[in-house]
Amino acid sequence: MMRSYIFNTPHCFYYTKDKPIDGFLLLCKILNHLEILSKNIIITGVSTGIGRATLDLLHQKGYYIYGSVRKKEDADELSSIYTTRFTPLQFGVQNHDEVVKASRIVFENCDRVAALVNNAGIAVPGPLELLTEEEFEMQLDVNVKSVRRITNLFLPLLKPKANKQAGRIINISSVSGLFNSPFNGAYSISKHALESINDVYRRELSQYGIQVIAIEPGPIKTEIWKKNLNKMDRFKDSDYYEVLKKADRMIENAERNALPVEKISTLILKCITIPRPKTRYIVHKNKFFFRLMAYYFPDKLNDWLVRKTLTSSNRHRPI
Repeated sequence: MMRSYIFNTPHCFYYTKDKPIDGFLLLCKILNHLEILSKNIIITGVSTGIGRATLDLLHQKGYYIYGSVRKKEDADELSSIYTTRFTPLQFGVQNHDEVVKASRIVFENCDRVAALVNNAGIAVPGPLELLTEEEFEMQLDVNVKSVRRITNLFLPLLKPKANKQAGRIINISSVSGLFNSPFNGAYSISKHALESINDVYRRELSQYGIQVIAIEPGPIKTEIWKKNLNKMDRFKDSDYYEVLKKADRMIENAERNALPVEKISTLILKCITIPRPKTRYIVHKNKFFFRLMAYYFPDKLNDWLVRKTLTSSNRHRPI
């Protein structure tokens, strides 16, 4: 039989079979659990890769996930797997009207979002000189403009209300936003711009207590680079082709040395839950060396390292 005793403290102790449990701490744990269950997370791009892994982990932890997908079949598949605490939002991040339409589902069902994870992104490889205007615009629209578009749309749900604290914004950037890789220029440019967006939002939204965090992965085991295998063949009539022929091998080498996607999903959970996350996290196997390259090496040394990478099939590019 469970009995309770009140001592000369504000705590109430409940006795189970053999040991007391602090009732106040038990209540805190229950309330904390209920708070977790009431937390809503928005993640863009949950069909595959980092987004899918993050959806899976946060769902396991009891969060309610609003996840964006482009295709109806992806929405149906995920809904059949995550039958509770998940709502698919079908839109292309570059389509303003689709984003606005889908966002109404979120606004109709919750008044606060604990975190927005801007994850959706693409990579358009190739020499800057030879990319079409449409390809370059698509790269910037998906990786840069859409982040501002979606963040601004959901900001009312991230700002603090009454006794509810502010939400957080987590932007999935890349080490390519710190170090420019040739023939991956459009992607690098987009991620450099995302780094700036991250810094500006962090400083502008600090008055609301909204923390803005950038996660900067190196090679991760996702589909984003596999999709670009053999796409350099379209440049075979160009002066760049002799170098570009090594691109597929570099992608394959990068994949072999890539970190598991769970490394990022676990870090996203950490950024959501810890009281004071860092402003940015580099996730790279050779993080120390990469920091040296990105922040301390002179340009000419980095140019030499890139040339060595491009002329050796045994080394993978520093992205």
